[in-house]
Parts: sequence; C-alpha cells; structure tokens
Amino acid sequence: MAVLVVLAAGAGSSGAASKQSAEDIRGQTINVLVPYRIPKEVISSFTKATGVKVNYVVTGWDATHSKLVVANTARTYIADVAEFDWSFTGQFAGAKWVEPLDDLLPKPLLADLASTDAAFKAGGKTYAACFSNDFRISIYNKKLFAKAGISKFPTTLTGLGHAADKLKAAGVKYPLSIPMAASEGGVTPWYLLTLAHGGQLFDKNFKPTFQKPGSAGYKALQWEAMAVKKGWVSPGAVSLDDAPAFGKFTAGQTAVVLATGPGNLVTANDPKESSIAGDAVGALVPGVTGPGASFGLPEGLSIPVTAKHKAAAAAFIKWWQKPANAIAIYKQEGNLPCGASVIKQLAASGELAGGKLLAAELKLVKPLFPQGAPVWYSQFSSDAQGLLNAAVKGQMSVSDALSQLASKATVHANA
Repeated sequence: MAVLVVLAAGAGSSGAASKQSAEDIRGQTINVLVPYRIPKEVISSFTKATGVKVNYVVTGWDATHSKLVVANTARTYIADVAEFDWSFTGQFAGAKWVEPLDDLLPKPLLADLASTDAAFKAGGKTYAACFSNDFRISIYNKKLFAKAGISKFPTTLTGLGHAADKLKAAGVKYPLSIPMAASEGGVTPWYLLTLAHGGQLFDKNFKPTFQKPGSAGYKALQWEAMAVKKGWVSPGAVSLDDAPAFGKFTAGQTAVVLATGPGNLVTANDPKESSIAGDAVGALVPGVTGPGASFGLPEGLSIPVTAKHKAAAAAFIKWWQKPANAIAIYKQEGNLPCGASVIKQLAASGELAGGKLLAAELKLVKPLFPQGAPVWYSQFSSDAQGLLNAAVKGQMSVSDALSQLASKATVHANA
C-alpha cells in the first residue's frame, strides 16, 4: 500500500467539512480506496506543500465493491474517499452510507460536473463527484479491417456479423472481443446490446421486459450466444472479464472490441501499452438499422459517513478535479475527465483522443435505468452474471436463463 503526500487545499464551504480549515487538516492521513491508479508524478508535485498524507489503495473493481458493502453494512471505517460507481446510487444512497457532497464541494465544481453527476443523484442530493466519464463505444483495428477488404466499420449488428465473417476468412481466428464471464464486466455487453436493439431492460415500474421473445433484451442475449456459436468470439470469451478481453485486442489477436470505454482508445494507441498502437480507431456502437444507443457507466469519488477526516477528503476530491490533474490522469491512465470545462479544454488542444467520435456517441447515450439504478441493482447484477454466462456457454437456453432472471428481479423489486 503506497503512502503518498499531497496538498490538501480548499475544503467545502459548509457542513461537517467546513468546520475545519485548510490549516486544520495539515498532518492528517486519509485512506483512499479506488480501483484505478493515479500517475505518481501528478501526486509528487504536491508533496512540496506537505499537506495531508494519503494511503492510496488500489484493488479490482469487484473487490472494491465487496469491501465497501461489507464495511458499510457493519458501519465500520474503511476509507475517507471511496469509489462510487453509477450502480451504487440506489443501494449506497438509500442506506445512507455516503455523505451528500452538495455542501462539501464548491458549487462551481458541482455545476461543471452536473451532466455526469446526474447518475449519482438521489432525493435531490449528489453523493459522488465523477472522475471517470465512462460510456460505451466500439474500437476496431483498421489494419486488420483493411487486410480483410473492409473500408468502414459497420453501423449495424448485421453488418458487424458480415464483417466478422470476412475477418475470419482473412485470418483473424476470433474477430470480436466481447467479455462474457460471470462478472459485472461480462454482463455489460448484454446491457449495451439491449439498448442497441432499441429497448430497455425494465419498464418504468421496474417490471422486467427482457424475458419476452422478440424483446430487445432477448435478442441481445441471442446475438451473444450466436457470436460464440459462429466463432466470432473465442470459446474462452465465456470466462473472460473486460480487462483480459481488451488485452486480446491490444495484442492484435482480435479486430473489434464491441463495448469499451473512451479511455481504452488512448491505451490501445499507446506503444507502451499496446502492440497495435496507431491502428486502433473508435467507432459508434452498431445498432439494428444504424448506430445504436449507448449508455454511461460514470464512476465517482465519495465520502463514506464513517470517514474520519471529511474535510481532508473533500480537499482531496477537489484536488483530483483540478483541470491539470484530471488531464494528466486521462493522458496516463485513460480515465476521461467529467468536467465540461476540462473536456472543452482537451478538445480545443487536440488532446482528446477520438474527439469527434466521442461527441457523436455522447449524443446517443441513454441511461440504462431512466428512473435511476434500483436499490437492488447489485443483486440483479449478481443473478445476471451467472445466468447469462450459463446461456452463452450453452448450459441453459436463452429463454430459460432470462425467465429465471426476470423471476429473480421481480422478487427483488417486491421485497
């Protein structure tokens, strides 16, 4: 566990944090728990000011979530600043596990984050400050496409299937990278394909619709199962999470990543991280008759109610959001900043990878849950992980898997 020293400046203007000034928080130590790294050189520039010590802990996304749920359920201290995914909102805010940030962070900062922070709102309060402006795009290897005689990335799922066949004929054994493991990363493509097919998982009353033959969710899982049968994805995809699936793409073993984040476009073209640097191109997610809808998976920084140093935590979040730091994190770690002003600055400087593509995809982004993620989302996701995985493995039919998932979702919703 690395121990770093950063400047803690600019605490909130009211609430618990405002009771301590920047002078008061010097010498404190806070724990930060997130699934992603921060460039060391960004943090080291603040060590000269010897402010607040930070125990910066990085664990995998699923492990981070599990740790937070266990600690928060027991109301025990785990961190002063913690990961807050879009899917946490219903559960974490509903259980009052995190502090509202409306009075802890400057209003101009919250206004700059407003569009992405909508996913973290409940009851009119904001529970996290977005640091990763994540939404789904597709990425393809233009060199492999050219070799297969394909000049443009397909805009429809049918076209993507035809392209996959051509890529196989041109020597790409398994053209598509689609994670299908029994994990959160493995169910995300199904979510995306449901939207791409023009539907939603639930109606406005959280009644499942995906179990009905002909529904968007049903067609989405059928398409995934077909991709395995036709050899568009490797049989091993059924045990791959998103990171190793993306790794196959950057190694040049596959030609398309169907569902990934904007930051991975940066990684795929980084010679230090990828063997296909210069050949990775972003594309709109294919749909039924043209580009399909996408959805956002923003991640934010929150302050647990059990945090020991909330003023210092608020100062750390404010530091993270400073344009110079957010941009440095984006360039080295791939997390697309969330602030509208920072995005504008990146675009103006020409440093926003795939700028036009991202702007076009953002216009197609829809919420996965228009009414907000339900309190029972984590239970639904856990159920979906096992059942969808069984379907793509051929251990269950699409119909049986989705019928069971719908029944479980109904029980959760009525509990």
